[in-house]
Amino acid sequence: MTMLNTLRSLLSHRPGIAYVLGDTLYLSPTVRSPAANTMRSCRGPSFESGIIAPLPASRTSQHTATASESGFEPLPAGADDPTAEELAALVDDFYAARTESLGSMGENDGGVVFQGNGDPLAATNVVLETVRLVAERRNGIAFRLNTLGLCDTNDIDLLLSSGVVARGDVDQRRETRIATVSVFLPAANPNKYAELLQPNDGRGFSNACSFVARLAEAGVDVECTAVARPDINVGEVKALAMSLGATSFRTRSWMG
Repeated sequence: MTMLNTLRSLLSHRPGIAYVLGDTLYLSPTVRSPAANTMRSCRGPSFESGIIAPLPASRTSQHTATASESGFEPLPAGADDPTAEELAALVDDFYAARTESLGSMGENDGGVVFQGNGDPLAATNVVLETVRLVAERRNGIAFRLNTLGLCDTNDIDLLLSSGVVARGDVDQRRETRIATVSVFLPAANPNKYAELLQPNDGRGFSNACSFVARLAEAGVDVECTAVARPDINVGEVKALAMSLGATSFRTRSWMG
């Protein structure tokens, strides 16, 4: 049984709240976003039209898949965003249904990623409570949070005080935590950033930079990513990310 068939076989699954890439489970906690555009729209017309581009070789979920192969789909019109209880039950059921060996320390496990059509930090409480609930049931699941980082100070404080975001270099492989926060930085200057993402509510480039810097200062493993667009100097974006304290930088493919 493929990972997608496993996911769709679960009673806790419903359309629009989860999908899979390779052996990695992706959760879509909300359709809300602090920007008119998304990482998907910045990756080019082919990607936005339904192709999910491959992740780099360092990811166990590296895979090229159409939306139908991954199960990626929008939340149906009129449907509610998932609750933390709903997402935690889905994660628990998904792991219970897996038959392959994940390794004695979970080294073969791709983990769980928060990323959908919306930005997960538009539902910060749901994200954090999901991880707490999963941690009560299962050890050693590494979550990754993919975000634009366009949130206010209160949300950053909530993340850092939650107790479910890994901080420092302590070996936490046996603990269920948000192990990495991945921030999408589409450009290295405010004007191009605003053009590509079109943030709302008065937020923008400075908020994203502050988000990266605050989490990095607190000891969070922060990855920054950018798209190798023809109109973007990825080297400049990487230099900015590392100057803000990011632990790593990754380039996503352009699909024009």
